[in-house]
Amino acid sequence: MGLELGADDYVVKPPDPRELVARIRAVLRRRDGDWASTETGARDRAAFGGWTLDTRRRELTSPGGGRVELTSGEYDLLLAFVERPQRVLSRDQLLDLARGRAFGGLGRSVDAQVSRLRGKLGGRQDEAAGVIKTLRGAGYMLACDVEWR
Repeated sequence: MGLELGADDYVVKPPDPRELVARIRAVLRRRDGDWASTETGARDRAAFGGWTLDTRRRELTSPGGGRVELTSGEYDLLLAFVERPQRVLSRDQLLDLARGRAFGGLGRSVDAQVSRLRGKLGGRQDEAAGVIKTLRGAGYMLACDVEWR
């Protein structure tokens, strides 16, 4: 039942410590990141298109220096884009990467969430569309280069 509700894995109690560590490492590898550098905090700020995303504080800062409030779902979605710049992500991939919480498991709700995120990223839809591009029939893509600090 837990797997059907979106869990990545299932371990029976009491877990074998070696198996538990191996499963955690496997999940972190699937996230497309180097788990060791993520644990040490080597990548805690992402700069893209004048914006800065602080992953430790879960804060987005605008090019003008103002803080932009993000819902948990918007943050998870933006983080999925920032961790995979200039790469096309389908609705299903975005649902998986953003843990499906904010979307209720429906692919079309990704479209609404991307629209809200674009509104916060630019104010005007055409400005934000330059940051997150729609590729018809394929998905969405963060069109900016990302520099991790």
